[in-house]
Amino acid sequence: MDKEIAAGLADARLADWQCIDQGGWIAVVDDKDVRQVVGEDGRRYNVVSHAVHDGDGRIRMSVAVDDGGLSAFVPLVRDQIMNPDGTFVE
Repeated sequence: MDKEIAAGLADARLADWQCIDQGGWIAVVDDKDVRQVVGEDGRRYNVVSHAVHDGDGRIRMSVAVDDGGLSAFVPLVRDQIMNPDGTFVE
């Protein structure tokens, strides 16, 4: 798996989520979104997104990316946390 491409796919998915207000995030808590995306290298990547409550009103979005091979056992993972006021934890 090309880790740069996988990181780009994960970051793009998180950027999509940053455009949604907190109400939109709350609506997807505990939902899992699974997509197959073709990367810049022409390979197919699995992009799995999952939002959960992170405590104190925060919501955590995790994105895992793998190419269906051995990387499925240890996918590249990126997280983003939204505070109750709609700001993101850096």
